[in-house]
Amino acid sequence: MQPIQLSVFSETTRLRQVVVHNPGPEVDLMVPGMMEKLLFDDILYGDLARKEHGQFRQVLAKVAEEVLDIQDLFIEALQDEGVKLAFIEDLRQLVGLPVDTCALLRDMNPADAARSVIGGVPWEDMPSHTRWEEEFDYRVRPIPNLLFMRDPASVIGDGYSVNSMATWAREREPLILSYVFRHHPRLRHHTDQDKWFDQVTPLIRGEIKAPVSLEGGDILVLSPKVLAVGCSERTQADAIHLLAESLRTHRAVDESSFDHLLMVLMPKKRSAMHLDTIFTRTSEDECLVYPPYFLDGSRELLNVTSVDLRRGELRMSTQPSLLKSLKAVGIELEPIFCGGQDPILQQREQWTDGANAFCLAPGVITSYGRNLATAEALERAGYRVVTAAQVLMEASLDLLDGGKYLIQIEASELSRARGGPRCMTMPLSREKT
Repeated sequence: MQPIQLSVFSETTRLRQVVVHNPGPEVDLMVPGMMEKLLFDDILYGDLARKEHGQFRQVLAKVAEEVLDIQDLFIEALQDEGVKLAFIEDLRQLVGLPVDTCALLRDMNPADAARSVIGGVPWEDMPSHTRWEEEFDYRVRPIPNLLFMRDPASVIGDGYSVNSMATWAREREPLILSYVFRHHPRLRHHTDQDKWFDQVTPLIRGEIKAPVSLEGGDILVLSPKVLAVGCSERTQADAIHLLAESLRTHRAVDESSFDHLLMVLMPKKRSAMHLDTIFTRTSEDECLVYPPYFLDGSRELLNVTSVDLRRGELRMSTQPSLLKSLKAVGIELEPIFCGGQDPILQQREQWTDGANAFCLAPGVITSYGRNLATAEALERAGYRVVTAAQVLMEASLDLLDGGKYLIQIEASELSRARGGPRCMTMPLSREKT
């Protein structure tokens, strides 16, 4: 198998390799009493969610060289028996699995162990583990949030971060990603020098007791020199400082690395859980934004702390907005409004991930079909609006002909999970500019 060389220096250049996760048994096992703890606002109809996700993967494959599923990568990483046993021991320490459950996982083959860790394992006598308020307990709890591959790890430049999740519901995911990066045959050539951030390893080793949280939806690689990171409900300022210090140290030995990290100071609210729910880049000179947070004169305008990575120590200054901060470092973007001009539609479509576009190539983006006002705003900006079905059926439609396209994904079920197309993807490599 060909090694995968990590390379993400842009949000918009042509996608080469990307990781997703098809929603599996883990969404079918979720009951209403689990929703709040597992960060969902509703339970999903799994078969329809899988159908929609399958269409999404096919659209990605029209441009990307490889669309990989994290479950397949995880199974392949556990093929060595020693690696599988080490993972189960680390999982035991991380989440406190009972001894008999660890023994059950150890007796499984790698594929079944990986599927169980992701999909969950009910108790054989499930009724006795159901409390009166209909809250279920599982032998191995399912992790339905793995659908949102963006968050537990991130490729930043030619390195990566093993992220640290803000919530109990997602604590297992970074451990899975850590093992994939360290033990998968196509990724294990990377070393600790390629890792910018990791709170999972020191937590398991007992070196820290309270990890600081950093989630991938808050990390946007806007150019080979500029990184934007949201300080949000899910990502803490202390974690951003650790990431910045790691990048500064790397830049001291490699001047081609990042020069600036822009920390966007966000409200701590569920509707804006990550930076990519309110801001995504759609082309070299355009971005999709939730207007109240980015327009001059708005009472909700978000300030930015600009971190200079080029010195012997981190240097910080306050900037009035992200768009002005980007202009100061050579990135001038024209904002396109999620929800168009109507304040009511802006709020409604931001809630259904209208601002969470994902770029397959410059000016070629995917978004949910339900966000009609956002689609109209993009159409006015010169984007040709096409459905995923058109892309898959019309052989003459060339997404790489230099035009701008909005590909609308069918997502009546996926959109209920509170994450958009960018949330569902973790690029491993894009073309370099």
